[in-house]
Amino acid sequence: MPLPLAAGLFFTLTGLVALCFGFYALLRGGRERRGGGIGPFSERTVHVLAGLRMTLIGLLSLGAGLYALWRYWS
Repeated sequence: MPLPLAAGLFFTLTGLVALCFGFYALLRGGRERRGGGIGPFSERTVHVLAGLRMTLIGLLSLGAGLYALWRYWS
């Protein structure tokens, strides 16, 4: 399997997984428990920040994977 195809499939799959985790953290994270958190931040705030970070990583990884697949097939 050529390197661009393998890299494209890997980054595309990684991007989709990261997007799923990011959306889950944004939508459901920190809502079931009371209290907790890190310093001045509540648990919900920590989950929102983590969800935004995972969503951004997922978008970047998905973009890199689609670009590698496009380069392989063009």
